[in-house]
Amino acid sequence: MIKRLCIFTISFSFDRQVIINQLEKILPSDIELFLFVPRECKGRYHSVRTKIIESDKNKYSCFFEFRKFCRKNKIDRLINLGQLPQEGLIMLFASAFSKTDFICYFLTDPLGSLRIGFNKWGIKFFFEDMGDCFLAFFPKKIFVCSRDITRYMQKCLFFVKNKINQIPIPIDTEEFCPKNKVNLRKKLKIKKTDKVVIYVGRIETAKGSDLILKLAKKNKDITFILVGKINDNKIKLPSLKNLKIVSSISNKELIEYYNASDLCLFPSRVEAFGLVPREAMACEVPAIVSDITALKLIKPAIKVRLNCESINEAINNFFNLSKKEKEKISKESRQFVINECGLKTCEGLYSKFLIN
Repeated sequence: MIKRLCIFTISFSFDRQVIINQLEKILPSDIELFLFVPRECKGRYHSVRTKIIESDKNKYSCFFEFRKFCRKNKIDRLINLGQLPQEGLIMLFASAFSKTDFICYFLTDPLGSLRIGFNKWGIKFFFEDMGDCFLAFFPKKIFVCSRDITRYMQKCLFFVKNKINQIPIPIDTEEFCPKNKVNLRKKLKIKKTDKVVIYVGRIETAKGSDLILKLAKKNKDITFILVGKINDNKIKLPSLKNLKIVSSISNKELIEYYNASDLCLFPSRVEAFGLVPREAMACEVPAIVSDITALKLIKPAIKVRLNCESINEAINNFFNLSKKEKEKISKESRQFVINECGLKTCEGLYSKFLIN
């Protein structure tokens, strides 16, 4: 069993902060946790247990400092939290010819260009995919957070099949849990009788935010709440009475918004796991997700094709369900998340694959 684990990432995202928070809860107390980040991430990450090392070098020049840190502190293992192959190549350099090994954790959709094709998304992913294929030879293990992408990778990268394991992003289902909807709607100034659909994430085309804005224009009787920041110059937010934008909130407030909603909408075009619909489902809020690899195996979620007509039909069908039918989906949704990526489930997986 390793004793010193260093997490490495070159940028900040909410998903990565969540993973750090959950690792602190599920890993044994005798495991020393470190987080090494370049200066772009200074002050962004916070921790209860993990020792955060913030480099003065940027993400393009922290190679040598990171290697020196690993040797000086006798780090046993490195694991990234995001951008491959960039982070993987830095870990490869930092661990070369030393006792430190590293694990590549795919929080993006590896080999996505093979499914997307050579369109405006696929070209960018193609070059990243080529780097991922090269990188696959070097890490001790490869983690993939989605079951369906894991199976796909094991077929495509058959030469390293035994290295590839599926490790979901942990969700604290004691924290993300059902709460009183009536009281929360009153607190958040949402009408008791409103139909509420929530989206959480970057407001950009890759996440399907353009489709949500079209749906908001089409369904004036439904309140659409978008929690996130605009990350795409092509996205222009319309002025609509039924559209609410929440740019920045705490984890506690996020859980309140989930619980105040009737439905979570996640029409992402490119995805690796689908943390948002699972968090909503843990709060007993049913989810509609796009029918893409990485989201297909979220069994209780309603799958739709990536066009406004299909999504609109699914939304209307949901709101036409009886109260009993909605409650059934809600209960099944939460139980699915508990079984798949609750802390108790993940504790065993992370102990088996990450620290042994």
